Amino acid sequence: MNRAEAKKRIDVLKKEINHHRYLYHVLDKIEISDGAHDSLKKELFDLENEFSDLATDDSPTQRVGGEALKKFEKVEHKERMLSLNDAFSDEDMNDWVKRLENYAKSEDFRLPQIEYFAEIKMDGLAISLLYKEGVLDRAITRGDGRVGEDVTAQIKTIDAIPLRLRETKKVDWKRNIEIRGEIYMKKSVFEKLNKSAKKSGGQVLSNPRNAAAGSIRQLDPKLTAARKLSFYAYDVKTDFGQKTHEESHEIAQALGVPVNPLAKRFDSVEKVLKYFHAFEGEAREKLDYLADGMVVHVNDNVLYKKFGSIGKAPRASLAMKWPAQEVTTVVESIGVQVGRTGALTPVARVTPVNVAGVVVSNVTLHNIDQIRRLDVREGDTVIVRRAGDVIPEIVRVLDRMRKKGAQEYDLPKECPVCGEHVKRKAAASKKGNSVAVFCPNKKCLAKQSRALKHFVSKKGFNIDGLSVKILDRFVEEGFIHDFASVFELEREKIAPLFGFGEISAENIVTEANDRKRVSLNQFFVALGIEHVGEETARDLAERVATSDAAQSHKPSFLLKYFDGKSEEDLSQWRDIGPVVAASIKKWFDDEDHQKLINRFDDVGVVLLMPDAHAGGDRFEGKTFVFTGELVEMSRDEAKKRIRALGGKATTSVSKKTDYVVAGDNPGSKFDKAQKLGVIILNEGEFIKLIS
Repeated sequence: MNRAEAKKRIDVLKKEINHHRYLYHVLDKIEISDGAHDSLKKELFDLENEFSDLATDDSPTQRVGGEALKKFEKVEHKERMLSLNDAFSDEDMNDWVKRLENYAKSEDFRLPQIEYFAEIKMDGLAISLLYKEGVLDRAITRGDGRVGEDVTAQIKTIDAIPLRLRETKKVDWKRNIEIRGEIYMKKSVFEKLNKSAKKSGGQVLSNPRNAAAGSIRQLDPKLTAARKLSFYAYDVKTDFGQKTHEESHEIAQALGVPVNPLAKRFDSVEKVLKYFHAFEGEAREKLDYLADGMVVHVNDNVLYKKFGSIGKAPRASLAMKWPAQEVTTVVESIGVQVGRTGALTPVARVTPVNVAGVVVSNVTLHNIDQIRRLDVREGDTVIVRRAGDVIPEIVRVLDRMRKKGAQEYDLPKECPVCGEHVKRKAAASKKGNSVAVFCPNKKCLAKQSRALKHFVSKKGFNIDGLSVKILDRFVEEGFIHDFASVFELEREKIAPLFGFGEISAENIVTEANDRKRVSLNQFFVALGIEHVGEETARDLAERVATSDAAQSHKPSFLLKYFDGKSEEDLSQWRDIGPVVAASIKKWFDDEDHQKLINRFDDVGVVLLMPDAHAGGDRFEGKTFVFTGELVEMSRDEAKKRIRALGGKATTSVSKKTDYVVAGDNPGSKFDKAQKLGVIILNEGEFIKLIS
């Protein structure tokens, strides 16, 4: 096949594949089997591979491709993506209509019989699609309504979104066109992905809404593609002279963009409400996507514009919310979480229960006033709902089912994290005055998020699975109350938490246990002793490792070792002056720190002594500083080579520096070395020196 023939065949294949995409995603029809459809795409792929110059951005083969992004670009919307006011009852809906009527009177324009357009309010991620000359040019998230993020590469992986608009006589499809809609994950897809993940030991997704949003936030489009997302358009912002919101849906569909088939036009509020209530309960559950209500618009576009907006919301649209789904469960226990400010928040641990597609095992009780108002006690049967389909809350206690002897709950008198006596003070809130209970201890681990993160960081115990967010959560839950608690985490307690699960709990606990064996220098770094960085920690480790006490690999040997050393003794060591010596001595003399070291013994931490210099002492007493980018090896690798030969790698240049190794694009250290007359080596000279 020559190039001209290939071009004709490619054009035919693209049209045919796009035709079947339109049938499936827009009209919900199937004319050919999946196998036949895949065969067409395979032929197109092979031809474009052979004639690469004929591959275009709007080709069906280009849905997944390109390198992963380093970050998302911020983009300002041409027209703000507004949020909507909520309504929770028929009365709210009728009040909205009255407000429209009153506004029309105040602005002195005639209000005809209002026609409404209602569509399912899907729980997904709002997106703006920008097409130029019929081809998808940009996809931007809602963001704060004014500025979103460019996620074009990720959106291109969604088969429901056309890369090229369908040719139609209804409108000028080659204009610059903006279409807005909702990215979502089908419940059926969500279940299949989780079933597969559990079998393979992969990541289990929390719920379809978070899964959809998280998928779009993947910098690598290939990861987004694996999530099999879907899309429905809900508006065409480009002015084609459409007179109603309903026409915008018709235009989107004509352009080959899917719209929700359940969207309908109504000539009265009563009919809207009847349709709205028809989806409560079982009908809502049968939908293959999460939804929390309906969006109702004034259908007439001229009238819609007249109503304008107030604040961030248009007057002529309203989000009608279905009642939060409610289920019963049992309060197994009541505990407290300690936040980073030290505030104690009571939390009910309930028998795990599925609420609107999410398994809930913990429910916040906010404060002691909330507990008193609801009269929640351990063992109570309670009604739980997800407020706005997001935050789990206890609605009421079924007190007739209460066990005899159930005691009222009161907050503890001591902080569950550090044991400090808590304090109480009056606090104002939107609901009136209440009592806030907090831990006043500045050293409380719940307040020391950075210290805990440093402890598990790569330079310390290197427990990669414990992010700041996870550490904070575990502290609040009472799972971690000191550094040693990291090695006492239990799968059974982590798995029921929202956002976790059996697999993630297993991975966290396993990794923590695997990291109990740590080099002595990393242990010193992890402790966070003031003025003790990586190099000082190495010096300490080498000095301590040569002592008789180092025959034990239990951390507690350090207590005996440093108890026999004075500040003066320590300050005599190489590169440890009076300030560092005082800091080390103060740390090991602290009673709380001594208890912590003994706790490390209890949880099974093992200290690995540093090896003698494998390459000899060729650079004993020599100091190196690195600046710029190395090509042949990483900077960390270069430092290890220096240390293995008895030398030292520091971060700042001084008269005592022996060598500065300058890679590509060296910084100010290079200039300072020149001024001080320090020997400067390029990377090649450095490699020759250490060989």
